[in-house]
Amino acid sequence: MPKDWAALGGDKGKKVETGRIGRALKLGRVAARFTGSMLKAGLTGKKDPDLELMAEAAVANAHRLADVMGEMKGAAMKVGQMLSADPELVDPAFAEKLATLQREAPPMDFETVAAQIERWLDRPIDAVFRHFDPEPIGAASIGQVHRATLFDGREVAVKIQYPGIADSIESDLRNMASMLKVGRVFVTKERADGFVAEARDAILAEADYRREGQNLARFRAMLADDWPDVRIPEPVPGLTAEQVLVMGFCEGDKLDEAINAIDDPARRDAIAHRFVELFVHLFHERHTLHADPHPGNFMLAPDEAIVLLDFGCIRDFDEALADDVLRMLVAFWDDDMTRLKALLKRTGFGRDDMVWPEDDVLREYLGMILEPLAADAPFRFADFKVAARIRAFFRRNIGFLKLVPPPETLLYFRVLGGMKGMLTRIDAAVNLRAIAEDCCRRRGIL
Repeated sequence: MPKDWAALGGDKGKKVETGRIGRALKLGRVAARFTGSMLKAGLTGKKDPDLELMAEAAVANAHRLADVMGEMKGAAMKVGQMLSADPELVDPAFAEKLATLQREAPPMDFETVAAQIERWLDRPIDAVFRHFDPEPIGAASIGQVHRATLFDGREVAVKIQYPGIADSIESDLRNMASMLKVGRVFVTKERADGFVAEARDAILAEADYRREGQNLARFRAMLADDWPDVRIPEPVPGLTAEQVLVMGFCEGDKLDEAINAIDDPARRDAIAHRFVELFVHLFHERHTLHADPHPGNFMLAPDEAIVLLDFGCIRDFDEALADDVLRMLVAFWDDDMTRLKALLKRTGFGRDDMVWPEDDVLREYLGMILEPLAADAPFRFADFKVAARIRAFFRRNIGFLKLVPPPETLLYFRVLGGMKGMLTRIDAAVNLRAIAEDCCRRRGIL
C-alpha cells in the first residue's frame, strides 16, 4: 500500500496555475496596479520621466508583484529572481521584496509532486524511494527540490518540474515584458527587454532535466582534479527524465549566510576569494559558465567546500572572446582607451549608428564599473554603491546607451551581475585585480 507521505509530513503546498488565460489575468492585474501608481505619480506620457520616481512607484507594488511571481513560477518567477540577484539593479526596497522569491516561494502541493514523479519515472513514488520528504527544501522558478532516500540507503535530492510551465513560457514572457515596460523599474527600456530575453534563454535551457543531468556530470568531471573543495551533486543513473532529476544530496547552508556567520575575517575572505577564482577559471580557462548565479544556487558545506547547485542554464563561450575580455582589462589598467575601443569594436560592442564616446567619457564609465579591479588590494563589495552614479552618468551621456554588448555576452554579464550581488551580501574583501592578473599571466596576455 502506498505510504501517505503527505499526511505524515504535512502538505503546505499550493496548486500551480497552468492555464494561459489564468496566468495572463494574474499578471494583468499587477500591471494595472503599476499603471495606477504611475498615473498617480504623474509619470505616464513623459518623454524622460524621473527614474527615481519610477522606482518608488514600483516599490509601492513590490509586495503583490513578488507574491504573483512566486505563485506563478516559470518565466514570471525567473524574471523576479534575476532582478533580485543584484541589489543595486533596482531600488533596494524592491530588490529586498523580490529576494523572497529565493527563500519563500510557495511550493506546489504533494499530490502534484507525486503525480509528476510517477508520470516521468513511470513507476509509483514508493517504488523509487524508501522515504520521501513531502516538504520541499527549495522552490525555484521551474521546479522544486525534495530530500529523499533510495532503497540502497543513498540520500538524494529530487528535483520536480512544475507541470505546464514549459508550455507557458512564451505567453508569460510577453505578459512580463508588457508589465516591466509599464513599471519601468529599470534604468532603460533596453535593459527590460534584455532581461526578458535572458529569462527566455534561461528557462528554455532549464526545462529539460535530462540536459541538466548531463551538465552535472560534465562539470563534476571538469573540476574533479583541480578543485577538490568544490562540490557538485552527482546525477543518479536511470532516475533522470525530462521533468524529474534525482541526484546526490549535498549538505550545506546558503553561501552568503554561511560566510557571514564565520567569526574569522581571514576565513571569510579566503572563501570569497575561492568563489571568485572558480568563476574566473570557468570562463577564462574552460570557456563555460554556470549561468544562473542567484544566491539560492550556492552553498557552503560543513567542511567549507563550495557547493554549486542548479546546472540547468549553462553557457559555453568562444575562447577568443574570453581572452579579449582580459585584454580589455589590461588596456584599462594601462589607460589605453584607443586599444580598448578597438577591442570593444572587434568583439561586437556598440550599434552601427552610434558615435563612439570620447576617451574621457569612456574612462569615466570604466572607472565606475571596474573600480573593484582598479587597485591591487582587497576590495569590499558591501561598500560598492555605484547604481546612482551610473544613472547620473547616463543622464549626462545619453548616447552611451548605444554601446550595447553583443548578444553572446548577455549571459556573461548576467553572471557578473549575480557575482557582484553575492559579493555585496558577503562581509568579506577580495583582491580581484590580483586574481585577474594571475589569469592574464596564465593565458599569456600579461
